Amino acid sequence: MNELTERLGKVQIKLPNEKVRVGKKGQRPLPESYKRNTKKEQLVLLYAENFRRQFVQLYRDRKPLYLAPKNDCNVEKFVCTTIRPTQLPYKELYDVDGCAEFVADYVNYQLLENPVELPQKMRSPFSVLHEQQGNCFEYSMLLCSLLIGNGYDAYCVSGYASREVSVMDESRDVCPLLEERKEEVVTAETKKSRKYTVKPPKDMNSKFIRKMEARAVAEDAKAAQRLKEEEEARQEELVEPKRDKFHGLRVHSWVLILHGKREVPESFFIESSTGRIHPLQYDGYLGIESLWNNENYWVNMQDCTDGVKSLNYDLGDAAQWEYIYPSLDKPVLLLPEDQLAADEFTEVV
Repeated sequence: MNELTERLGKVQIKLPNEKVRVGKKGQRPLPESYKRNTKKEQLVLLYAENFRRQFVQLYRDRKPLYLAPKNDCNVEKFVCTTIRPTQLPYKELYDVDGCAEFVADYVNYQLLENPVELPQKMRSPFSVLHEQQGNCFEYSMLLCSLLIGNGYDAYCVSGYASREVSVMDESRDVCPLLEERKEEVVTAETKKSRKYTVKPPKDMNSKFIRKMEARAVAEDAKAAQRLKEEEEARQEELVEPKRDKFHGLRVHSWVLILHGKREVPESFFIESSTGRIHPLQYDGYLGIESLWNNENYWVNMQDCTDGVKSLNYDLGDAAQWEYIYPSLDKPVLLLPEDQLAADEFTEVV
Protein backbone atom coordinates (compact mmCIF):
# COMPACT_ATOMS: atom_id res chain seq x y z
CA MET A 1 0.00 0.00 0.00
CA ASN A 2 2.84 2.39 0.79
CA GLU A 3 4.45 1.57 -2.55
CA LEU A 4 1.17 2.26 -4.38
CA THR A 5 0.70 5.54 -2.51
CA GLU A 6 4.23 6.62 -3.41
CA ARG A 7 3.70 5.69 -7.05
CA LEU A 8 0.43 7.63 -7.26
CA GLY A 9 2.08 10.60 -5.61
CA LYS A 10 4.53 10.83 -8.51
CA VAL A 11 1.76 11.33 -11.04
CA GLN A 12 2.31 14.63 -12.85
CA ILE A 13 -0.41 16.27 -14.87
CA LYS A 14 -0.39 19.17 -17.30
CA LEU A 15 -3.08 21.43 -18.62
CA PRO A 16 -4.35 20.48 -22.10
CA ASN A 17 -3.35 22.61 -25.06
CA GLU A 18 -6.22 24.84 -26.13
CA LYS A 19 -6.29 24.90 -29.93
CA VAL A 20 -9.30 26.98 -30.84
CA ARG A 21 -11.08 25.80 -33.98
CA VAL A 22 -11.95 28.66 -36.33
CA GLY A 23 -15.63 28.64 -37.24
CA LYS A 24 -16.86 28.42 -40.80
CA LYS A 25 -17.91 31.50 -42.70
CA GLY A 26 -21.47 32.44 -41.85
CA GLN A 27 -21.49 30.38 -38.68
CA ARG A 28 -22.91 32.01 -35.56
CA PRO A 29 -20.26 33.55 -33.24
CA LEU A 30 -19.51 31.47 -30.16
CA PRO A 31 -19.01 32.97 -26.68
CA GLU A 32 -15.50 33.49 -25.37
CA SER A 33 -16.12 30.91 -22.64
CA TYR A 34 -16.24 28.27 -25.39
CA LYS A 35 -12.79 29.21 -26.67
CA ARG A 36 -10.77 29.09 -23.44
CA ASN A 37 -10.90 27.79 -19.89
CA THR A 38 -10.98 30.00 -16.82
CA LYS A 39 -8.61 29.35 -13.92
CA LYS A 40 -11.32 27.44 -12.06
CA GLU A 41 -12.01 25.31 -15.13
CA GLN A 42 -8.30 24.59 -15.50
CA LEU A 43 -8.15 23.52 -11.86
CA VAL A 44 -11.18 21.27 -12.39
CA LEU A 45 -9.47 19.68 -15.40
CA LEU A 46 -6.40 19.00 -13.28
CA TYR A 47 -8.53 17.30 -10.63
CA ALA A 48 -10.28 15.23 -13.30
CA GLU A 49 -7.00 14.20 -14.94
CA ASN A 50 -5.50 13.26 -11.59
CA PHE A 51 -8.60 11.17 -10.80
CA ARG A 52 -8.43 9.48 -14.22
CA ARG A 53 -4.76 8.50 -13.81
CA GLN A 54 -5.31 7.09 -10.35
CA PHE A 55 -8.37 5.19 -11.56
CA VAL A 56 -6.43 3.69 -14.48
CA GLN A 57 -3.61 2.73 -12.10
CA LEU A 58 -5.98 0.92 -9.74
CA TYR A 59 -8.45 -0.56 -12.26
CA ARG A 60 -6.57 -1.41 -15.44
CA ASP A 61 -9.35 -3.64 -16.78
CA ARG A 62 -11.97 -0.86 -16.83
CA LYS A 63 -12.98 1.08 -19.93
CA PRO A 64 -11.87 4.75 -20.27
CA LEU A 65 -13.91 7.30 -18.35
CA TYR A 66 -15.78 10.04 -20.17
CA LEU A 67 -14.38 13.08 -18.36
CA ALA A 68 -13.19 15.88 -20.64
CA PRO A 69 -14.25 15.70 -24.31
CA LYS A 70 -13.59 18.58 -26.69
CA ASN A 71 -16.31 21.16 -27.26
CA ASP A 72 -17.43 23.15 -30.32
CA CYS A 73 -14.14 25.09 -30.39
CA ASN A 74 -11.89 22.05 -29.92
CA VAL A 75 -11.26 22.95 -26.25
CA GLU A 76 -11.40 20.31 -23.54
CA LYS A 77 -14.22 20.86 -21.06
CA PHE A 78 -15.10 18.83 -17.98
CA VAL A 79 -18.48 17.15 -18.58
CA CYS A 80 -19.95 18.57 -15.36
CA THR A 81 -19.27 22.13 -16.54
CA THR A 82 -21.01 21.43 -19.87
CA ILE A 83 -24.36 20.94 -18.14
CA ARG A 84 -26.11 24.31 -17.92
CA PRO A 85 -29.19 24.19 -15.63
CA THR A 86 -31.84 26.16 -17.49
CA GLN A 87 -35.52 26.85 -16.90
CA LEU A 88 -37.32 27.96 -20.05
CA PRO A 89 -40.30 30.35 -19.72
CA TYR A 90 -42.83 27.78 -20.97
CA LYS A 91 -45.15 25.94 -18.60
CA GLU A 92 -45.21 22.93 -20.99
CA LEU A 93 -41.50 22.36 -20.22
CA TYR A 94 -41.80 22.38 -16.45
CA ASP A 95 -42.25 18.64 -15.92
CA VAL A 96 -40.43 15.46 -17.00
CA ASP A 97 -42.83 14.48 -19.78
CA GLY A 98 -42.78 17.92 -21.40
CA CYS A 99 -38.98 18.24 -21.37
CA ALA A 100 -38.42 14.69 -22.63
CA GLU A 101 -40.91 15.04 -25.48
CA PHE A 102 -39.48 18.43 -26.47
CA VAL A 103 -35.89 17.18 -26.73
CA ALA A 104 -36.90 13.98 -28.55
CA ASP A 105 -39.10 15.81 -31.09
CA TYR A 106 -37.09 19.00 -31.63
CA VAL A 107 -33.61 17.50 -32.10
CA ASN A 108 -32.67 15.03 -34.83
CA TYR A 109 -30.86 11.92 -33.63
CA GLN A 110 -27.36 11.16 -34.92
CA LEU A 111 -25.63 7.82 -34.47
CA LEU A 112 -22.15 7.66 -32.97
CA GLU A 113 -19.35 7.36 -35.51
CA ASN A 114 -18.03 4.29 -33.70
CA PRO A 115 -20.74 2.43 -31.75
CA VAL A 116 -18.28 0.89 -29.28
CA GLU A 117 -16.17 3.96 -28.45
CA LEU A 118 -16.93 7.17 -26.58
CA PRO A 119 -17.28 10.27 -28.78
CA GLN A 120 -14.21 12.52 -28.79
CA LYS A 121 -16.31 15.67 -29.07
CA MET A 122 -19.38 16.97 -27.27
CA ARG A 123 -21.13 20.15 -28.32
CA SER A 124 -22.83 22.43 -25.84
CA PRO A 125 -26.59 22.18 -25.21
CA PHE A 126 -27.02 25.60 -26.82
CA SER A 127 -25.32 24.41 -30.02
CA VAL A 128 -27.44 21.26 -30.08
CA LEU A 129 -30.61 23.36 -29.85
CA HIS A 130 -29.36 25.78 -32.49
CA GLU A 131 -28.38 23.05 -34.99
CA GLN A 132 -31.25 20.70 -33.99
CA GLN A 133 -29.11 17.58 -34.14
CA GLY A 134 -26.97 15.60 -31.73
CA ASN A 135 -25.87 12.15 -30.58
CA CYS A 136 -27.08 10.30 -27.49
CA PHE A 137 -24.59 12.06 -25.17
CA GLU A 138 -25.59 15.51 -26.44
CA TYR A 139 -29.26 14.57 -26.11
CA SER A 140 -28.70 13.60 -22.47
CA MET A 141 -26.73 16.75 -21.65
CA LEU A 142 -29.50 18.93 -23.09
CA LEU A 143 -32.29 17.05 -21.33
CA CYS A 144 -30.36 16.97 -18.06
CA SER A 145 -29.78 20.74 -18.23
CA LEU A 146 -33.52 21.35 -18.57
CA LEU A 147 -34.48 18.88 -15.82
CA ILE A 148 -31.94 20.20 -13.29
CA GLY A 149 -33.08 23.73 -14.07
CA ASN A 150 -36.64 22.63 -13.23
CA GLY A 151 -35.58 21.22 -9.86
CA TYR A 152 -35.22 17.49 -10.63
CA ASP A 153 -32.40 15.32 -9.29
CA ALA A 154 -31.20 14.38 -12.79
CA TYR A 155 -27.96 12.73 -13.98
CA CYS A 156 -26.40 11.95 -17.33
CA VAL A 157 -25.52 8.27 -17.62
CA SER A 158 -22.67 6.80 -19.66
CA GLY A 159 -23.07 3.08 -20.20
CA TYR A 160 -24.05 0.35 -22.62
CA ALA A 161 -27.36 -0.44 -24.31
CA SER A 162 -28.84 -2.91 -26.75
CA ARG A 163 -28.71 -2.37 -30.49
CA GLU A 164 -32.38 -1.40 -30.68
CA VAL A 165 -31.96 1.30 -28.01
CA SER A 166 -28.69 2.72 -29.33
CA VAL A 167 -29.94 3.08 -32.93
CA MET A 168 -33.42 4.23 -31.79
CA ASP A 169 -35.20 1.25 -33.36
CA GLU A 170 -38.73 1.13 -31.92
CA SER A 171 -40.22 -1.19 -34.53
CA ARG A 172 -40.68 -4.00 -31.98
CA ASP A 173 -42.01 -1.78 -29.18
CA VAL A 174 -45.62 -1.09 -28.40
CA CYS A 175 -46.80 2.34 -29.49
CA PRO A 176 -46.87 4.62 -26.41
CA LEU A 177 -50.21 6.06 -27.55
CA LEU A 178 -51.74 2.60 -27.32
CA GLU A 179 -50.24 2.06 -23.87
CA GLU A 180 -51.68 5.30 -22.51
CA ARG A 181 -55.13 4.76 -24.03
CA LYS A 182 -57.59 3.37 -21.51
CA GLU A 183 -60.97 1.95 -22.30
CA GLU A 184 -63.73 4.04 -20.86
CA VAL A 185 -66.41 2.00 -19.16
CA VAL A 186 -69.81 3.52 -19.77
CA THR A 187 -72.23 2.66 -17.04
CA ALA A 188 -75.88 2.79 -18.03
CA GLU A 189 -78.15 4.60 -15.63
CA THR A 190 -80.48 2.23 -13.88
CA LYS A 191 -84.09 3.20 -14.14
CA LYS A 192 -85.89 3.84 -10.96
CA SER A 193 -88.44 1.17 -10.19
CA ARG A 194 -91.97 2.36 -9.92
CA LYS A 195 -94.71 0.86 -7.85
CA TYR A 196 -97.20 0.42 -10.66
CA THR A 197 -95.43 -1.01 -13.69
CA VAL A 198 -96.36 -3.57 -16.28
CA LYS A 199 -94.42 -6.78 -15.72
CA PRO A 200 -92.50 -8.14 -18.71
CA PRO A 201 -93.73 -11.36 -20.29
CA LYS A 202 -92.37 -14.56 -18.79
CA ASP A 203 -89.32 -15.99 -20.54
CA MET A 204 -90.29 -19.41 -21.88
CA ASN A 205 -86.79 -20.28 -23.28
CA SER A 206 -84.83 -23.10 -21.71
CA LYS A 207 -82.08 -21.97 -19.32
CA PHE A 208 -80.17 -25.17 -20.05
CA ILE A 209 -80.10 -24.44 -23.78
CA ARG A 210 -78.88 -20.86 -23.12
CA LYS A 211 -76.17 -22.21 -20.82
CA MET A 212 -74.98 -24.71 -23.45
CA GLU A 213 -74.97 -22.00 -26.13
CA ALA A 214 -72.91 -19.67 -23.90
CA ARG A 215 -70.44 -22.50 -23.20
CA ALA A 216 -70.04 -23.17 -26.94
CA VAL A 217 -69.45 -19.45 -27.63
CA ALA A 218 -66.81 -19.30 -24.85
CA GLU A 219 -65.01 -22.36 -26.22
CA ASP A 220 -64.97 -20.89 -29.74
CA ALA A 221 -63.57 -17.60 -28.39
CA LYS A 222 -60.89 -19.46 -26.43
CA ALA A 223 -59.88 -21.45 -29.51
CA ALA A 224 -59.71 -18.27 -31.62
CA GLN A 225 -57.54 -16.57 -28.97
CA ARG A 226 -55.20 -19.56 -28.90
CA LEU A 227 -54.83 -19.51 -32.69
CA LYS A 228 -54.16 -15.76 -32.57
CA GLU A 229 -51.41 -16.16 -29.96
CA GLU A 230 -49.79 -18.96 -31.97
CA GLU A 231 -49.83 -16.80 -35.09
CA GLU A 232 -48.31 -13.85 -33.21
CA ALA A 233 -45.55 -16.09 -31.82
CA ARG A 234 -44.81 -17.38 -35.31
CA GLN A 235 -44.62 -13.84 -36.68
CA GLU A 236 -42.25 -12.81 -33.88
CA GLU A 237 -39.96 -15.71 -34.73
CA LEU A 238 -39.91 -14.67 -38.38
CA VAL A 239 -39.00 -11.03 -37.60
CA GLU A 240 -36.64 -11.82 -34.73
CA PRO A 241 -33.52 -9.62 -35.14
CA LYS A 242 -30.20 -11.16 -35.99
CA ARG A 243 -27.57 -11.64 -33.33
CA ASP A 244 -25.68 -8.43 -32.57
CA LYS A 245 -21.91 -8.92 -32.69
CA PHE A 246 -21.49 -5.77 -30.54
CA HIS A 247 -23.97 -6.87 -27.87
CA GLY A 248 -22.92 -5.44 -24.50
CA LEU A 249 -20.32 -3.15 -26.11
CA ARG A 250 -22.50 -0.47 -27.70
CA VAL A 251 -21.86 2.84 -25.93
CA HIS A 252 -24.94 4.83 -25.07
CA SER A 253 -26.12 7.67 -22.83
CA TRP A 254 -29.43 8.30 -21.13
CA VAL A 255 -30.81 10.19 -18.09
CA LEU A 256 -31.40 9.02 -14.52
CA ILE A 257 -33.94 10.70 -12.24
CA LEU A 258 -33.57 9.94 -8.53
CA HIS A 259 -36.51 10.20 -6.18
CA GLY A 260 -36.82 12.99 -3.64
CA LYS A 261 -36.83 16.33 -5.41
CA ARG A 262 -40.01 17.65 -7.06
CA GLU A 263 -41.92 14.99 -5.07
CA VAL A 264 -40.73 12.19 -7.34
CA PRO A 265 -41.90 8.99 -5.56
CA GLU A 266 -39.43 6.53 -7.16
CA SER A 267 -36.36 6.66 -9.40
CA PHE A 268 -36.54 5.95 -13.13
CA PHE A 269 -34.67 6.25 -16.44
CA ILE A 270 -35.45 8.48 -19.42
CA GLU A 271 -34.35 7.48 -22.91
CA SER A 272 -33.45 10.95 -24.16
CA SER A 273 -33.57 10.00 -27.87
CA THR A 274 -37.24 8.93 -27.72
CA GLY A 275 -38.48 10.69 -24.57
CA ARG A 276 -39.84 7.44 -23.13
CA ILE A 277 -39.67 6.68 -19.40
CA HIS A 278 -38.33 3.28 -18.30
CA PRO A 279 -38.09 1.63 -14.87
CA LEU A 280 -34.71 0.94 -13.24
CA GLN A 281 -35.09 -2.74 -14.23
CA TYR A 282 -35.29 -1.95 -17.96
CA ASP A 283 -33.52 -4.69 -19.93
CA GLY A 284 -32.57 -2.37 -22.80
CA TYR A 285 -29.74 -0.89 -20.69
CA LEU A 286 -26.92 -3.40 -20.21
CA GLY A 287 -24.50 -1.58 -17.89
CA ILE A 288 -23.36 1.73 -16.40
CA GLU A 289 -19.80 3.06 -16.35
CA SER A 290 -20.37 6.48 -14.83
CA LEU A 291 -22.90 9.26 -14.28
CA TRP A 292 -22.67 12.97 -13.55
CA ASN A 293 -24.61 16.17 -13.01
CA ASN A 294 -23.52 19.81 -12.87
CA GLU A 295 -21.80 19.32 -9.49
CA ASN A 296 -20.04 15.96 -9.36
CA TYR A 297 -18.97 12.83 -11.24
CA TRP A 298 -19.51 9.24 -10.04
CA VAL A 299 -18.00 5.99 -11.32
CA ASN A 300 -19.96 2.77 -10.91
CA MET A 301 -18.05 0.07 -8.99
CA GLN A 302 -20.87 -2.53 -9.06
CA ASP A 303 -21.12 -5.65 -11.19
CA CYS A 304 -23.28 -5.22 -14.30
CA THR A 305 -23.35 -8.88 -15.36
CA ASP A 306 -27.14 -8.85 -14.93
CA GLY A 307 -27.53 -5.44 -16.56
CA VAL A 308 -28.79 -2.54 -14.46
CA LYS A 309 -31.52 -4.49 -12.65
CA SER A 310 -29.65 -5.02 -9.38
CA LEU A 311 -27.70 -1.74 -9.16
CA ASN A 312 -27.91 0.43 -6.06
CA TYR A 313 -28.13 4.18 -6.71
CA ASP A 314 -27.03 5.38 -3.28
CA LEU A 315 -24.38 7.77 -4.59
CA GLY A 316 -23.05 8.39 -1.08
CA ASP A 317 -21.89 4.76 -0.77
CA ALA A 318 -18.14 4.91 -1.51
CA ALA A 319 -17.97 1.12 -1.92
CA GLN A 320 -20.37 1.24 -4.87
CA TRP A 321 -19.74 4.68 -6.38
CA GLU A 322 -16.34 6.39 -6.69
CA TYR A 323 -16.67 10.17 -6.84
CA ILE A 324 -14.29 12.99 -7.73
CA TYR A 325 -15.46 15.57 -5.18
CA PRO A 326 -16.87 14.92 -1.70
CA SER A 327 -20.51 15.82 -2.28
CA LEU A 328 -22.42 17.81 0.30
CA ASP A 329 -25.76 16.94 -1.30
CA LYS A 330 -25.35 13.16 -0.90
CA PRO A 331 -24.54 11.76 2.57
CA VAL A 332 -21.22 9.94 2.30
CA LEU A 333 -21.08 6.35 3.56
CA LEU A 334 -17.44 5.65 4.44
CA LEU A 335 -15.68 2.34 4.02
CA PRO A 336 -15.13 0.37 7.27
CA GLU A 337 -11.44 1.31 7.63
CA ASP A 338 -12.17 4.95 6.79
CA GLN A 339 -15.03 5.02 9.29
CA LEU A 340 -12.76 3.56 11.98
CA ALA A 341 -10.11 6.19 11.30
CA ALA A 342 -12.74 8.94 11.44
CA ASP A 343 -14.03 7.66 14.77
CA GLU A 344 -10.51 7.54 16.22
CA PHE A 345 -9.86 11.08 15.02
CA THR A 346 -13.10 12.24 16.65
CA GLU A 347 -12.14 10.61 19.96
CA VAL A 348 -8.71 12.28 19.91
CA VAL A 349 -10.26 15.67 19.24
